[in-house]
Amino acid sequence: MKVTAVIINHNGAEFLEKCVNSVTAQVLKTFEIIIIDSFSSDDSAEILAKYGEFNIKKLSKNIGFAAAANIGIRESSGDHVLIMNSDTCLKNDFLEKLCGTAEKLDGTYGMFSGKLLRLQDENLVDSAGQFIRRTLRPIERNYGKADKAYPAGDCFFPCGAVMLLKREMLESVKFEEEYFDEDFFMYFEDFDMGLRANATGWRCYYESKAVATHFRGGSDGKKGSKIFLFRKKSLELKRHLLANRYLVLAKNAPAGLIIRNLPFIILYELLFWIYLIIFDIRVIPGMKKYFKLRNRMREKGKVVRTKIMKSEIKKWII
Repeated sequence: MKVTAVIINHNGAEFLEKCVNSVTAQVLKTFEIIIIDSFSSDDSAEILAKYGEFNIKKLSKNIGFAAAANIGIRESSGDHVLIMNSDTCLKNDFLEKLCGTAEKLDGTYGMFSGKLLRLQDENLVDSAGQFIRRTLRPIERNYGKADKAYPAGDCFFPCGAVMLLKREMLESVKFEEEYFDEDFFMYFEDFDMGLRANATGWRCYYESKAVATHFRGGSDGKKGSKIFLFRKKSLELKRHLLANRYLVLAKNAPAGLIIRNLPFIILYELLFWIYLIIFDIRVIPGMKKYFKLRNRMREKGKVVRTKIMKSEIKKWII
């Protein structure tokens, strides 16, 4: 198995060196390392200057996670691609454990997840694999709770902070030469790929022995617990979050799936919009992005929605 590591960075200087060094220190070495710096304005350039032996792409503007990841995937030549945020750090045997498991599984597995612990407190879980709430939002299993020995097994999708993806899977789900949908810019692009991959018959495996750490919010310059992460984000990013929540549903969710979970969706949306109106009304203009892209997303997801309705996606809804 040849693994290309693609590290995505935007103003993540605080974490970047530790992240890169965790990849070079792997027991199972990567085939190549690609670093995409999405127009950082911090000290990232000085740190990257230490790694001249790697393929480093310095972008002239911040193009978002999805487009940056796509550049890395296109530049890569490995048969598996490890996508990482720069605010993550791999334990030395992460790839050895995850790739060792991947090689034993059948060919229907195209996505692989390790266990992410909080960088701030490694006794707490950041993600033990991604699942779906009945509100049709992605959820990181056991987020913020004490580390629990979830057994290895299938899950919906890896956390977008660290994910090992098979090239064959990536090629099978790409649309208009895009692997991650660049219309999202950032947020929900991993959930979107998970929906497309599952609908196409690809499976995801969670390996609890492959451990990494993640400082959630670290690579966009913000810190805080998940409860406050939304409020702490910049206005631009909050507007992307708002619009993308509805764009991912417009693109991928068939009417039957929405109707089946409608009471949960309505309650969540009611509470969320009350919050926005009272505490964060400036975020609401972000819906302009939704109305601008809604029809395009509906068209892109036409085939996927039919497949999702026929798939076993219900088993990932918790």
